[in-house]
Amino acid sequence: MRISKRIRYLIGVTAVAGAFVLLVRDPVPSLPAGSDVQASNDVRAGLSARQGDNGVPPATGATLPGDDARPATEEAAAMGAQMTDIASAYAENARYPDYAKPLNANDWSLLHPQALVPRKAALANAPGLSATVVLDRYILDRNLDQPVQVQLTTEPGTGGSVSVNRVTVWLQQSGKRSAVLTLAGTGQSFQGVLPASSLRSVPPGETAVVAQLELSNGERSNVNAMVRLYEPEARLVRLGDTRVDGADLVIPASFEVSRPGHFLVAANLFDAAGNAPVSHLTAELALSPENRSGLLKVHAVTLRAKRAAGPYVLKDFDITRMPDAPGDLTGFGSAAVESFAVRGFPLDSYSHEPYQDPEAAEKLAFLKKLAAGKERP
Repeated sequence: MRISKRIRYLIGVTAVAGAFVLLVRDPVPSLPAGSDVQASNDVRAGLSARQGDNGVPPATGATLPGDDARPATEEAAAMGAQMTDIASAYAENARYPDYAKPLNANDWSLLHPQALVPRKAALANAPGLSATVVLDRYILDRNLDQPVQVQLTTEPGTGGSVSVNRVTVWLQQSGKRSAVLTLAGTGQSFQGVLPASSLRSVPPGETAVVAQLELSNGERSNVNAMVRLYEPEARLVRLGDTRVDGADLVIPASFEVSRPGHFLVAANLFDAAGNAPVSHLTAELALSPENRSGLLKVHAVTLRAKRAAGPYVLKDFDITRMPDAPGDLTGFGSAAVESFAVRGFPLDSYSHEPYQDPEAAEKLAFLKKLAAGKERP
């Protein structure tokens, strides 16, 4: 079962916590300088309580059995509290199926799939001025127009004596270059749309989006952002009529497929009225030119938790073909439109059984035992 990154982190902490609990339960006291192996064994066995083998008291500062009992107890209690928090977080996550986790406004990585992290670059010939190339995604479909922006930042106290009069952009890869596009704007922001024809004029693969800034002092400066152009191997073209199936809202999806394979399809569901995030949907689909459809689902436990009966909007698509064999490259897909409307149903239309995952229940029981100190990792 796939679980969220936060829970994978917490489970990792559990392993570390378990090792620490073992140390707390069986502490090894430190020994004075010069103690030999036999002295160490004697101390662990509790035979050398207050003096060494020669009758001389141990060196000042030596840790003796019982001296660290209180810290060990406090640390064990703190570890138990941490394990309780881990178990509680896991229990909350396990209430929802992997295919329809609740989506929140602060889930940045889910709300911005395949995001290009902006990189601000200082302009050497314009002190105090920086520029950033901004695109919606790092991985770009060569068949879709792509919005692009260049944002300027003037550092405080630099005077801002140099400004930008004009910005042009193009794509460049291995000596090949697309047509030049002039961006609209003045001051701190310039924007435009790279047409699909420009994206198709260079081969798929890693490509630089180059922005050239013409400065008020007559000089020019270039900044760029690296993207990856791809030819889609599957494209989501339409959604069918939604329906209720027990505790699930079922959303049929149809694709155009150029290469068969196992695709991971992810998207975000929003409430159409207020655009509030509802759920992050995922589905693993075996698609081919002969089998071009699959189902996305949302469990009622997620819809009820969000109090979202619909209608909805489905967007932020992330479609990936998983490699079939070692050495095979990951493939990508896209959606024909930015968003699709999804019909909703009253929340009492769904059955009321909670979502259950036996494997998750076993893991949760183990975490609760760790928290209660009834299980040694």
